[in-house]
Amino acid sequence: MSNQQTLVIIKPDGLTKGLVGEILCQIQSNGLTVVNYVYTHLCRNIVEELYASEREEVYFQEVVDWVSSTQVLLLKIQGEGAVEKVKWCIIGRYPKGIRGQYAENWIKNIAHAPDSESAAKQELKLFESIFKRRKNMDKDLFNKKKIFALTGMSECGKSTVGKYFDSQGIPRLKIVRLFERVRDKQSPGENLYQFTGREEQRDPYALWNSFIEELIAEMEAQKVRVVSIESLYGGGLGPYLKKRMGEHFCIIYVDISLEIRLERQMQREKLSTIEEAKKILLPRDKIKSDSGIPALKEIADEVIDNSGNLEDLYQLVDEVIQRHTV
Repeated sequence: MSNQQTLVIIKPDGLTKGLVGEILCQIQSNGLTVVNYVYTHLCRNIVEELYASEREEVYFQEVVDWVSSTQVLLLKIQGEGAVEKVKWCIIGRYPKGIRGQYAENWIKNIAHAPDSESAAKQELKLFESIFKRRKNMDKDLFNKKKIFALTGMSECGKSTVGKYFDSQGIPRLKIVRLFERVRDKQSPGENLYQFTGREEQRDPYALWNSFIEELIAEMEAQKVRVVSIESLYGGGLGPYLKKRMGEHFCIIYVDISLEIRLERQMQREKLSTIEEAKKILLPRDKIKSDSGIPALKEIADEVIDNSGNLEDLYQLVDEVIQRHTV
């Protein structure tokens, strides 16, 4: 199969039913990649053009009314055999496709995808200007801004690096606090981890976009163009921020061997044996490993070796700041 690009339009009912996360998981599990996306409210003219081949069908006006009624999500997908995989394996009606499980009728049927490579090229061309407009809006939003995202395993020194950033005039923001602001606006009083877990399953892009809004709002409130955010957890958030923000986003993985982390844990907690330190550190490491933290090292823009002393660490951070802010 050839490498192809295709389109998915998640319709209003797909968004309302919280199926974005499930569709994205299906895309990934089929070896495909989302290379671009945009939430948008499509005008009637462009929807009529999308469904032009069905103009004579009795349902034509109804489907145009529905798809143009409110916001939809456009996804540009790429990969081997993308057109067939998306149309028939992921979106298709039978036997386990998204439509087969969740469609109400021919109109409210969750999502649209082209059924041939030629149709995919035509539909992607139809929406090209919308994708470009979103990209240009992001350029304006992140213009002259820099976000350093700190990550790493337990007791690797993320907080030490964050505090040093702060001492150099680069505010240290906590990721959990920004998500709390999102939660407080959308579901006040709910347990934060239940809220973020549910929303990442329903529509991760919407949740992460709300996070970005809070991040930019805080930067503007503090009147700064450079910040550090701590601690970047595993999973999709890091890759998403990296893809959307591009050069304005820098993942810093603070690296240190387990042996040194255990020794420092012993010193800090005044423990007498390595085994005592392991009982504290290893369970926390497992949580981080299970959440995907090690995978962030593979996409990190900077990997900082924190096996030396504080002076060594600060020098490495200074060099990172120099490389990314000048």
